[in-house]
Amino acid sequence: MNRFTKFKIPAILATATMLMLASCSDLLEQKPPDTGDNVLPSEAIRTASDLQEVLISAYDVLANTYNGGMQNLGTLLTDDLDRPFNQDNYNEIWLRSTSIFNGSAGGVFFNAYIAILRANTVMQNLDIPEDLTPAERARIEAEARFIRALCHFDLVRLWAQPYNFSPNNSHPGIAIRTTTDVENVGRNTVAEVYDFILEDIAFAKQEGVLTPNVEVYASQTAALALEACVRFQMHQYDLAYTLADQVINSGQVMFDPDNVSRYQFPEAGSEAIFYIFSFEFGPGNVDSRNAAFRGNYLSEAPNVTLRLSEDFYEAATLGPEGAPRDTLFEEREIDGNFFFVTKLFNPEFFNIPIFTYTQMMLIRAECAGELNQNLDQAIADINAIRQRAYNSVVFNLTSSASDQTVINAARAESRLENAFTGQRLHDLKRRGAQGENIIIRGATWDCPGMVLQFPATEETDLFPLNPAGGC
Repeated sequence: MNRFTKFKIPAILATATMLMLASCSDLLEQKPPDTGDNVLPSEAIRTASDLQEVLISAYDVLANTYNGGMQNLGTLLTDDLDRPFNQDNYNEIWLRSTSIFNGSAGGVFFNAYIAILRANTVMQNLDIPEDLTPAERARIEAEARFIRALCHFDLVRLWAQPYNFSPNNSHPGIAIRTTTDVENVGRNTVAEVYDFILEDIAFAKQEGVLTPNVEVYASQTAALALEACVRFQMHQYDLAYTLADQVINSGQVMFDPDNVSRYQFPEAGSEAIFYIFSFEFGPGNVDSRNAAFRGNYLSEAPNVTLRLSEDFYEAATLGPEGAPRDTLFEEREIDGNFFFVTKLFNPEFFNIPIFTYTQMMLIRAECAGELNQNLDQAIADINAIRQRAYNSVVFNLTSSASDQTVINAARAESRLENAFTGQRLHDLKRRGAQGENIIIRGATWDCPGMVLQFPATEETDLFPLNPAGGC
């Protein structure tokens, strides 16, 4: 079975998607039409191939969620960008005053839950196809759980205060969705959301369920990388170190000593652990999923929407003249106005890694510093990254670097190596929840505006919105 051929999404999915985008109160008053194209899952999903197509449709929506859209939301709340040029929705987010009508935030929110809906559709219909083997059943369920865990993880990080914000993490999180039922539900606590995410990952990472081989779909290696990120966000540095180390030593991915950009095409590169791919059907025929990145950052555009802050530009171009990483950023001038841009997203086509080998190295390094263990490994990780970035050993750590020096270096490199992915925001919030005095563009890390507002359609008696008022 070719898992990535084009297909027509079953009618049951089209119906469910429309329901997700309607208000809950209206949905509960509606009755299914007597005629039309609506079909039951038992009619739309008859074979293993049908179920596989539904799973692929979940990946399809995932690609539209992580085409830069999800990543941009987090980056806008950091100190890495200047005020967006001529984009009202992004301006509102940058100003930390997201409203219930913000289309950019709402679009990402709904897309993530549609991917979750389709993953749930897969899981609720695993018993229908008679030709589904036990191995296929386990693999399909594991991939669906991976997609569901990834979406819940990024939703809770953007629409709720971070882990350790409150005692026992009892503060409001997001709604956990485990079925295709259309019903009003309340906000689960952040503790409940993280427990749920880890439960899904535990299934996905089981030995022999998913292949360890890194391809365009979820693998065991990708599940381990996702858990490393989750444990890191939870301040569980011992577990995060072990998981990142497992990924690094898996033999499935490897450090690229020559390429400072993670956005490559047609191959995703040796560092990509799980990625959103642009598929080439033939010469000049590419299904490209990078619109929210390229459309907002394209340095050659007459008016670049997302421009870099001067602070970020100076940090990124700190190395010797002509350093490889330095070539990704430049200063531009239009009518006497100077601003800073990145050339990362200039290629017409590129794949988008969600997890990378370098990301795992930096998690491992910072965890080593936090634990004050394995500092020699952490120093080696940071120095490899810096030598690639600067084509020089001028910024290398010494072999006697302290635990705090290692932590600071890992954080500085993470800002640059994971630029524009939203990771900067999650790192700052994690550090704030850990007790550090974190100020982001003049505002505290935990002010109301540092959390996105839910779309208007989510508000019910069971589902209170986030506090309004910005920072």
